[in-house]
This record gives sequence, C-alpha cells and structure tokens, in this order.
Amino acid sequence: MTSQVGSRGRSRRRRLSFVSASLAALALIASACSSSGGTTSDPSPAAASGSSAGSSGSGSSAVALAYTTTVDPAYDGTDKGNFNTLAEPTAKPGAHFKVGFLNTNAGQPILLSMQDAAAAEVKKLGGSFIALDASSDPQKQASQLSQLISQHVNVIIGDPVVATALGPGIAQARKAGIPFVAIGTPADETKSPVPGAVTSISQGFDYSAYATMKALAAEHPGATFATMGFAPPVDQLKFLLARLQFWGEHFGLKFDGEVDAASDDPSGYSPAASTILTKYPSANLVVTYNDGSAVAMATTAATSGKQISVACPNAALSMTRDALAAGKLDLVHRTPWEQEGVQSAIAAYDTLTKQHLPLPTFINVNGYIVTKQTAAEATWIQ
Repeated sequence: MTSQVGSRGRSRRRRLSFVSASLAALALIASACSSSGGTTSDPSPAAASGSSAGSSGSGSSAVALAYTTTVDPAYDGTDKGNFNTLAEPTAKPGAHFKVGFLNTNAGQPILLSMQDAAAAEVKKLGGSFIALDASSDPQKQASQLSQLISQHVNVIIGDPVVATALGPGIAQARKAGIPFVAIGTPADETKSPVPGAVTSISQGFDYSAYATMKALAAEHPGATFATMGFAPPVDQLKFLLARLQFWGEHFGLKFDGEVDAASDDPSGYSPAASTILTKYPSANLVVTYNDGSAVAMATTAATSGKQISVACPNAALSMTRDALAAGKLDLVHRTPWEQEGVQSAIAAYDTLTKQHLPLPTFINVNGYIVTKQTAAEATWIQ
C-alpha cells in the first residue's frame, strides 16, 4: 500500500482547497452520485491553507493533497464514526525526539510518499527520522522493529506487512516505553486494533469502496461488474475487494466474479485482465485494486475491442490522471496516502508530548472521487 505529501495549516482541522472552478465541477459529480441515495460529499475537497509538508528528491512529488473529512450521511459501514483527523500540535521548544518508520514497501511510490510526508512533519516538529523498508517481507519487518528498539527511538510508526508478525516486537517496544502508531490495520474497523498500538491511521478502506461503487452505480445503474484483486494474502486488499462486492450489490449492481493478479506489476495485471474479459464477458464494469492494475485493465480491454468502464477505489499516481484525461478510466477514488503519513507523525508527536490525549482508536483520512472532468484539478503522486 503507499505515503502522503500534504500541507498542514495551523487550524484545528487540516483542509486543502481546489480552485473555485474545480469546486463547481466536483459539485456536479456529487449531484450525480446523490441519485442513488444520500449525498456523496467526498468528491468536494474542503477549503484549507498551509505550506506543503512534502519533501522532494526521494521519488515522490511534493504536492498539496485536497481531501475532506466529510462523509456521505447515508454511509453506515465499518468505518462509520472514525473519520477523525488530529489538530496541528503545539511544537514544544527543545523537544528533541527520534521517530522510527517501518514501511511495507518503499519501492511503491504511494508508500514512499506516505513516508516522505511523515518525515517532513517530524522534521517540522523538531525531530529526527529513521525509515526502514521491509520490501513486503514480514520477517524482515519484524527484525527491523527490533532494530529500531535497539536504536532507542522514542516512537515507532509502522505500516505492517502482516500485523501478527509485529506482535512480539510491539510488545517489546511497549516494555521499553516506546509507543507504536499503526497504519492501515486492521482494515475492518469493527475488529480490535493492533494490540499495543496507541492508534491506527487509515484511508478508510470500507468507505473507499462505498464511495467508488456508489458513484459507479449512479453512472451505470444495474450494470454487471467484475473485480481484479491481488493473490498474495494482503489483509487490507482482501478486505477492500470483499467490500467492493458488498457495496456494488448494495447499490443494485450485479457481481460476476473476481480474478486476482499473481504479482503487483504488469506481468501480473495483464494476464488477470485478459482472464476477466474471457471469464466474465457480460461485465460492463471492472473495478481494480490500484493504479497500475486499473490502467492495465483499461489497456487490455481497449486492445481487445471490449467496451467496458474501469474504476479504482485506491488511486494516487499521475498515470491515473493521464488515463482519466484520455477517457481510458471511468472514475477513481483518490486515496490520501500523503495525509496518512502526516497524521501518523502528528499522532506520534501528540503521544510523546501528551497533547490531545487520548487519541482516537482509529483516524481515517477521507479521499475524493475523480473523473475525466476533474482529473487536472486533483493532485497526484509522480
């Protein structure tokens, strides 16, 4: 999964804005979505100000992310009540601290942007930052957690490859007086949080699925859809795909089935896309799990001459902007990876300096729906 470069204002809530023209366009989308029940407010970013908290020169763009904590009042899923964001903390003069950051896979631009945003926020607050990359290896990450404890960091932020693999290390950190801030786990927020974690930062996987499928149902009422998932047992993605089916059917769409990519790259996406077209020829829509799989699905369909609409609930990369602008993709939910990084750093600082405690059990940062008409106004990771 991937990182968020965002700008933080000095207000109690973090908000960013589009230009007024884009707000008008986004309002039209919200109006269209409301035909399937409720008012989908997530396409309309809230107004905000502040300087960029991003960093450049490490593989991601230092862009401001527009987002909103407002959710559709009709939403009643597993993320309900958890769209909280932390206020900008009061910097404590002379408060030197060291943050350890465990990244699932920094080779993914979205996860790197989340890391970069966390690093920038920590630096702004006067701390130092140590980032370690697990390269999607749970045992390597468990070893890295022990390494951070031995380096006597003051707080650890972790995006687990497999949460259970970090259990013993989190307990060891807690015994050493080192708080642990979780990212993205558990995906199902009706479940218990990671034992020992002071809070969990997330995009709100269920609401991402809800917003995506509601928007698709408004555009294509009664359509048939298939999904492309990821074969390895990544808890968050398995949950996301299950909720795409649930919400799609909830909004009156017909589910044909799922095909999983064997690997998270073109060599995995393209065969899965071809299988979907062959196995589910009646599908009018295909919803995939990330930017690369969405673009590959659209490309494969176009090459085969198949007229389908492709969407994604978990998008952030500039390749998606280009595909939307070219009409290859129908719509996506722009996931606020950068803001997850910012919020994780604030949660770490609040814990160390005893501000705004107790922290919420879950802190979800909502994204927004993007279409061809609004692709140029949205912000993207390069």
